[in-house]
Amino acid sequence: MNIFSNRDYFLFDGAMGTYYSTKHKSNTPCEFANISERENIFNIHLEYIQAGVNAIKTNTFGANRFSLGCQQLEAEKIIKAGYDIAVQACSGHDVAVFADIGPIPDGKGANLDEEYKRIIDIFLECGAKNFLFETFANTDILMGAAAYIRLRLPDAVIVTSFAVYPDGYSKEGLFYIDILDKMHASGLVDAVGLNCISGPAHMYRLIEKADIRGKNIIIMPNSGYPGSERGRTVYIDNSEYYAEKLLDIMKLGVKILGGCCGTTPRHIAAAAKLLNSPQTVESNAGINTHIETCDLANENILDKLIKNKKPILVEVDPPFDTNWEYMLRDTLILKQAGADIITIADSPLAKARAESTIMAAKIQREAAIPVMPHITCRDKNLLGIKASLLGGHIEGIRNVLVITGDPIANIERNRIKGVFSFNSSNLANYIKSLNSNVFCGQDIKIAGALNVNAVNFGAELKRAFTKVENGISCFLTQAIYTKSAIENLLKAVETLNVPIFAGLCQ
Repeated sequence: MNIFSNRDYFLFDGAMGTYYSTKHKSNTPCEFANISERENIFNIHLEYIQAGVNAIKTNTFGANRFSLGCQQLEAEKIIKAGYDIAVQACSGHDVAVFADIGPIPDGKGANLDEEYKRIIDIFLECGAKNFLFETFANTDILMGAAAYIRLRLPDAVIVTSFAVYPDGYSKEGLFYIDILDKMHASGLVDAVGLNCISGPAHMYRLIEKADIRGKNIIIMPNSGYPGSERGRTVYIDNSEYYAEKLLDIMKLGVKILGGCCGTTPRHIAAAAKLLNSPQTVESNAGINTHIETCDLANENILDKLIKNKKPILVEVDPPFDTNWEYMLRDTLILKQAGADIITIADSPLAKARAESTIMAAKIQREAAIPVMPHITCRDKNLLGIKASLLGGHIEGIRNVLVITGDPIANIERNRIKGVFSFNSSNLANYIKSLNSNVFCGQDIKIAGALNVNAVNFGAELKRAFTKVENGISCFLTQAIYTKSAIENLLKAVETLNVPIFAGLCQ
């Protein structure tokens, strides 16, 4: 029988890391305490058990050699000790132990698939049957990890939880509804949900907008937002408010609850008391009455142009200073000559120019011609790019060209750093998600760049297919100068089932 099926609710403990650091005034990762302060970790588990939880997370969230900066043998000892402490604490109590696994830092040379398998194997050797993957930002790695556990232990209980901002997007640009649906549809996990970053009120609003019928959903919010006290990050005690919000979330149909950063045994005890009260019976069973439908009647201007003619797109670069009048003058001339859309470059050659989205909005207003600002991954993180997209959308921009962006010149790399949080394909997928979930009915058409001058055009074409899968609906090529570039263009036209605009340069 599923561990979650025979209870009105299932309550996990709170965050070991923040509670341990506050309680013991320590800045050392709490996972090391499995070896050096075993009794302290044991007692914290007991506090949560006495508060009324149904499940304890092992103190192993960051127990990997990359997060802790230790050797593999030491990480293995920490994991085994963490599991053993949790099992001992739960002895004699009707409380399940979940092997807790957090994200392994990317970009440190780790083979992530193998690293997660190694951690899973250690837990399985310890006798673990329940697994919790929490605070993840994408689904890819967890699909493989869950499948691996299913092969090794088919009846294991697997829970996956993701960290999203209050707007519903993870730091890698995935929308929470897409995440929940994908993991549930995989059939690999017993429950899926959200934890960390957002507080209980924000998580309530997110779940209120999602259709969670037929899904086991887990929600583990932060207690709220942290403050600073004598240089230490602290969370204000708001346990009664927290408990009330968990009750509200349960009434939406969420059966599995718990806490993340800042949640103490006091928070969990208040929640357990409230969840056990008679008023918890009423619920709307996850039926969402707030889902908005999209009006798909609005056709993009570029789509209209493509249907009726071969559109002409002309690039106009923004200024290095505030003298922008030439842009308007040239745009009006181009419009009169037959240009259909003006594209605005985003600081080409990595030299700072006026921001492309702002200039595109101004040209569109002043010259009454559709525009297509270039959006690069070089200069902004996900939050900055989303801000530009939202502002541009409000200004009526409905076309963008997504590109990775020219690299910073070598001579300037010591003082100027590129961001490159993702590539153009990832960015296209993010805008595609915004179209579905934010820009409903007023989609932004996504164009991509196609390098017909690439030496290995086969690899370029392969990347183009991935871009199309991620939402790119047309391509603009670089300037064509050679016969081989023309041949590559014709090959792309034959194989890519989207419009391609050939690049010309005078």
